[in-house]
Amino acid sequence: MTSGLDETEVLSLKKDEFLFLAGDIENDLYIVKKGQVMVFVQNASQITPIAFLGEGEYIGELSFFERKNRSASIICTENSEFIKIRVEILNKHIPPWLRTLGEQLARKVRAADEIIRSRGIRKKNVDSVKPLSISEQTRIHKLIENRPAKKK
Repeated sequence: MTSGLDETEVLSLKKDEFLFLAGDIENDLYIVKKGQVMVFVQNASQITPIAFLGEGEYIGELSFFERKNRSASIICTENSEFIKIRVEILNKHIPPWLRTLGEQLARKVRAADEIIRSRGIRKKNVDSVKPLSISEQTRIHKLIENRPAKKK
């Protein structure tokens, strides 16, 4: 039997390339091997950064377990490499009880995210991700508009 890591692939993207956009129907899991990305959401013309992720961090775990469309977008802030774990590996290598646990945790995280998104959260003495300038938001909008069609 092969291990799950034998079935992974490495994906290289350049600065300003997207790993995926919110709404994309793609459920693979990624680990940042090298580089940095910005996680963001878009509401009409406003782009709100959620987090910056770097080496060793996971991306897409909610969609991986729930098999739902992407809820946020990922853009490379520098040249980056990712370990891609296809969602099909979930069924081959993870026992059903662990898959169910992952699905339940993902649902709880999405529910908490929605509460924060709709009601906001008051933070005291907490550093948060700085908002993007208008010119940075405009630049990302142009990148989204000019994004090449995804390869199948």
